Formats: sequence, structure tokens, C-alpha cells
Amino acid sequence: MSIVHKRGDSFDQLAVLPSTFADGYFVGWTVSAQVRSSPYYNYIADLTCAWVDPVTTRTLTVRNLVTTGWPIGNALMDIQFVRTSDGYTISTDTVDVTIVHDCTYPVV
Repeated sequence: MSIVHKRGDSFDQLAVLPSTFADGYFVGWTVSAQVRSSPYYNYIADLTCAWVDPVTTRTLTVRNLVTTGWPIGNALMDIQFVRTSDGYTISTDTVDVTIVHDCTYPVV
């Protein structure tokens, strides 16, 4: 999967979990995500992760509202799930994010 993101626009994506996980499987897990540069893995931003429905834990919103400082170029992101009871950790596949210039700037 690949995402093209315009710097300055709010980063707002939906992540749908595969049906191999039962509804509610991730209740009680901590979810986090970051964007890092490619290929050097330099930190760009944390992403806020929230369940659309915290009972089914089926779909996540992954957001960062302010991206004006994000560098133009290639980046990577994934979502990490940590089971709070024992620290067991799994992550999604890594997604390529291409950060590009925006053509329209806010009117001030």
C-alpha cells in the first residue's frame, strides 16, 4: 500500500483490520503509529490512533492534524499494537508515504 500526502493538509487515514481478528480482539491494547523518513527512519511525527468503534476494534482513524513541518519526500509508517496485560507487540505492514508540496496555501 502507498499513500500520497500533501504537506500542510491534515493527515487522516482509516485502517481496517483483517477479518482474521475477531470483533473486540484489540480491546485493552495500546495502539500507536509514527511517520519516519525513508530510508533513514528519522522521526517525522506521531499519529493519533482512535477506534471508530472501541467495542469491535475493527477500524482505526490514524491522524495528525498539522503537517506543515513534514519534509517533502519518501516516508514510512506502520501501526503498532501492544497488549497491556503482558507487553505482547505486533505491527502492521509498513506503508510507503510520499509527502508532496501542496499547490494551494491558506488565505490569510
